[in-house]
Amino acid sequence: MNAVKPLPAWQRLHIAAPQALEDLGTLHGIDLIPDRFNQTGTTLRIRCTRLRQDRVLVTDLLWHQGGDDQPLFTVESGHRVLRPALAFERIQAQGLSPGSSQSIALVLLQQLLGQTGLVLDRIDQGLTVSMRSIRAFALTAGTENTRGAEDLAGVDGQLAALNVPLSFVLESLDDLLHAALRLRRWTQRAAVPRVEDVDELIAHVEGVQRRARFMLERQRFQWRGAGETVAMSDLNVTKVFSVLWAAFIPGTALINWYGQNFQVMPELSWDGSLWTQLLAVLVLTAVPVLMVKHSGALR
Repeated sequence: MNAVKPLPAWQRLHIAAPQALEDLGTLHGIDLIPDRFNQTGTTLRIRCTRLRQDRVLVTDLLWHQGGDDQPLFTVESGHRVLRPALAFERIQAQGLSPGSSQSIALVLLQQLLGQTGLVLDRIDQGLTVSMRSIRAFALTAGTENTRGAEDLAGVDGQLAALNVPLSFVLESLDDLLHAALRLRRWTQRAAVPRVEDVDELIAHVEGVQRRARFMLERQRFQWRGAGETVAMSDLNVTKVFSVLWAAFIPGTALINWYGQNFQVMPELSWDGSLWTQLLAVLVLTAVPVLMVKHSGALR
């Protein structure tokens, strides 16, 4: 694809397969192969995230930027992530030159950052729904509406699913920050765009990075909270069986005692022997139950 008509300093390219990248670079006389490890070359790889309905789309964008006298080259693979019409509107709104490749780079980075922010908003909604489910589960514990641990299976799966897009968002923000810092170095040698505009972009990227890291910690906290809530639910079940065991063990012991078929058992002929044995069972039952309650295990 040739230069976008309203933005002549931008060469927007597209490849269907990675094998065509080298031929495309040879055609335009530039190196489009990014350095995967430290990205010290002229071409950067920017991981882009975009929200389409309820799906998070992830693709890699190759970003080749030089001086303001050289065009900006972008290579998209997979679905398209850049919007030329929106970039042209931003340039006009900010009073930038459409013939400046660095001005185009500024508005495109702003555009990619805005798309990443929308993905974060969607993840934030998912975390809010999960938090409400965990809170509702905890509030019904010990009531007639108590729910089982299986009710949190969906919440656990949802929190696990959010971990993947969050990692993509953090990687995308790191790439955008790297591209913005490189743009700032080039901007210091030209009149447009202003260094203050690029600094504002860098500050915005860093702010979104802090938000994404906070959301990652929030997701991990909720994940641990869901696990602890399930553990507490299982513990409550264990408490019930502990009390039942304490209540039935004295009677079981009495039955085992009188089931030994001893030849001499004079207490069986005593007056009130039945009631005495029943009273002894009740006392022996009450003692362990009171001990369990006094230890605080029933709270």
